[in-house]
Amino acid sequence: MTQTFFDVSDILTYIREHRSVSGIQRAAVQIIAQAVRLAPEGTVFLSFYHPVKKSYLTCPAADLIEALTAFDTQSLAAAFGVRLKRSPIPDVYLQRYKDHPAKQVVHVVRMHLAGWRGRARYFERRGLNFQHWQQLYGPRRAAKQVTLRPFKDVAQPGDALCGLGAIWGRGKVLSAFQKASDTGVRVYLLVHDLIPMKLPEMADPRAARSYHQWLVGSADYVTGYLANSEATAADLTAFLAEHGLDSTVHVTPLAQAGVSAGTASPPSLSPLVHEAATLPYVLCVGTIEPRKNLWRLAQIWARLSQRTDLELPRLVLAGKRGWLTDGFLAMLERTGGFGGWVIWLDAPEDHELDHLYRNCLFTATVSLYEGWGLPIGEGLSYGKTGVVSQTSSMPEVGRELVEYCDPAFMPSIEEAVVRLLDPEHRAALEAKIADTTLRSWEDVGGDVLTALSR
Repeated sequence: MTQTFFDVSDILTYIREHRSVSGIQRAAVQIIAQAVRLAPEGTVFLSFYHPVKKSYLTCPAADLIEALTAFDTQSLAAAFGVRLKRSPIPDVYLQRYKDHPAKQVVHVVRMHLAGWRGRARYFERRGLNFQHWQQLYGPRRAAKQVTLRPFKDVAQPGDALCGLGAIWGRGKVLSAFQKASDTGVRVYLLVHDLIPMKLPEMADPRAARSYHQWLVGSADYVTGYLANSEATAADLTAFLAEHGLDSTVHVTPLAQAGVSAGTASPPSLSPLVHEAATLPYVLCVGTIEPRKNLWRLAQIWARLSQRTDLELPRLVLAGKRGWLTDGFLAMLERTGGFGGWVIWLDAPEDHELDHLYRNCLFTATVSLYEGWGLPIGEGLSYGKTGVVSQTSSMPEVGRELVEYCDPAFMPSIEEAVVRLLDPEHRAALEAKIADTTLRSWEDVGGDVLTALSR
């Protein structure tokens, strides 16, 4: 029976530095979870380059899928044999005593004592997140016993190896892919976007060079590519043709699905997230970077705040700091978020994103380019319409359920925002969303497995 291997090397590296997933990794995890559910039992595996054993290894995906979908960094690190960094204490734990260093030390000691004693109520009374403390500083849980075997001992000719994540620049992983291809394993890569080629001025030059070299070099060992949208497929096909390369591109669009709320009793919200949701707001989710077009969006909010004929909600930006952000974030700080109209929440956790999506008026995704546009679909899954760019893949996600705009023309974005501030118009779109069957991760997983079987 044919076996399927999904490379998770980028997730293995990522958990050593971070405690939440990016959009690409969130999509990869969801696809793997559905593959485990849909494929014959025992035929889906995780594979990765082990940084300590310096070997490309594999294990049954079912052994770790629960930890993977929950992004349980402790369990994953223990199973993969890597050491997590101890994170510095987040500012949210210290801000109450920021002007009193001595009190701050006492507070930190008390907090750790309460945490080690399991006193969740201590954290709740102070608006802190006990589960977050446990993840950062709590005792390490016993590792699930997972048997790791060399990939070459498990994979057979005709099996499929698929890279779903950010593996460019990882020489050991790419070498393993080449060796797998040489032994008759069919190799596939999911391409999420061609940002370095489409918007080179907005990409990290070193990362852009690495990405370009990876994509050109991949043609030597790839059986076929997966593209997360029709737009990405068109961009990829044109890129390959430009370089005289020929390969099959399978379109496997991503889902219009929401963020998992986690447990039945989700952790408490951080004070900043709780405060941001106290007044009506529009939600913009994504990494803070120039491609997201946030400078224009924030300027529009500043202009609309001067109008007396509008009930303007606040604009909440939810995402981690990215590339080329210093100027934009300095402007937010210098203006006090344009007088309090624009709020930035740095890397909120999944249960906090769930809360933000549930309670926003609508979403805003005015990016200059996206490979897919997960926040658009996530908003739709919560019944929320949005202001969406009419470029690249985004109309594939938003369909006829959102208001479109030209992201390079500020009046167009402003007009779309104003249209959605009309409660009746917004309600009409929400009713249309409610009557629409949205694409699920099960659909995506099924499409990926079909593509890998060809």
